[in-house]
Amino acid sequence: MNRRLIALLSGPTLFLLILLIPLPEGMPAAAKTTAAITAWVAAWWIAEPVNLAVTSLLPLVLFPLCGVAPLKAISGKYGDEIIFLFIAGFFFGKTIERWNLHRRIALSMVYWLGSNPARMVLGFMVASAFISMWITNTATAVMMTPVAIAVAASTTSSDDAHHLNFQKALLLGVGYACSIGGLATLIGTPTNAIFLSYVKEKFGTQVSFWQWFLFGLPFATTLLLACWVLLIRLFPLKKNTADAHETRATVRSELALLGKITAPERRLIWLFGTVILAWITGSLLWYKWLPNSNDTVVAVTGAILLFLVPSGEEQKPLLDWDTAIRIPWGIVLLFGGGLTISKGFDDSGLAAWMGAQMHGLNTLSHVAILFTVLSVVVLLSEVASNIATASMMMNVLATLAIGIHVHPFGLLL
Repeated sequence: MNRRLIALLSGPTLFLLILLIPLPEGMPAAAKTTAAITAWVAAWWIAEPVNLAVTSLLPLVLFPLCGVAPLKAISGKYGDEIIFLFIAGFFFGKTIERWNLHRRIALSMVYWLGSNPARMVLGFMVASAFISMWITNTATAVMMTPVAIAVAASTTSSDDAHHLNFQKALLLGVGYACSIGGLATLIGTPTNAIFLSYVKEKFGTQVSFWQWFLFGLPFATTLLLACWVLLIRLFPLKKNTADAHETRATVRSELALLGKITAPERRLIWLFGTVILAWITGSLLWYKWLPNSNDTVVAVTGAILLFLVPSGEEQKPLLDWDTAIRIPWGIVLLFGGGLTISKGFDDSGLAAWMGAQMHGLNTLSHVAILFTVLSVVVLLSEVASNIATASMMMNVLATLAIGIHVHPFGLLL
């Protein structure tokens, strides 16, 4: 039996096993069915016999067929407003990639910060984190890694140990910075959207761009600096001015190849800057005057303008559909699948039943519980994607938080 067949059978097998076990005391029948459906989806998200997005469509089929919820009640979750916020964010990311604005920003930051090897590593990390605030972590890593490799290869230090340490610190720094930067903004990484959509659905709490930014930016900055200090301690770097001159020369030559800032880049900066300003000021000022406006309305308005504002080159708009269609549409289905399962937990009574079972954990140390949760999530994310892990764990952790009487955000974040 090949691996894919085993992975395919894992989901239906778990589904049937849970349906066949006797109904636990106090558990509604619909709750057990929801648990069985969740087990099937989770198994396929982990084993990936099919694409994650395809697995995310299972709740749309299984919930109605198993009598948990009608299709009309759950299909709207695949069009939640948070999903459109991220679609708009993906459009901006693709536009930034199209006109190479990310490369100019990154190289400029590295050039001005990188006066010695340690600061060169910091420059790459700051640039990677900044870009990752607006573009997905994976896309940022794909953009930044070739530049980092080119800079690392340009050094000709006679000290092999120093050269190797520089390469390790630089490439690891870029990788970690891409993940850290995504924490700073709402649109930085899809897992942020999963959290936001879940707390809105479960607790009715709306988190604005500005509220997240006030929390996320200081947190990400602290993590970034701590990561940089750790890397240069683990991989000690000399204050080698010769290496610094070589790497800065490489960065300068890359900047020269880009030439002067172009009309599309300038217009994109103005448009995206306006959207960011609207996000920041909206919750503070004008959302109160326009009660039906929110971050999603601002984002979608900006995304539409990308297709309307001329780039200044050959009558092309800043973004065309041939480019836009390449955004990661599968993530949209992942969001929808996670939200549908969340609704199933609540509507079937599974969340309430699990909360009652977890009430006894209130006697345990909250620090120990938090450490256990972190360990489980880290281990699970090693075998499943971050998005799938977040989608699977949100319901469990929220129920756990309610059961032990702690603020849910403490575990969900």
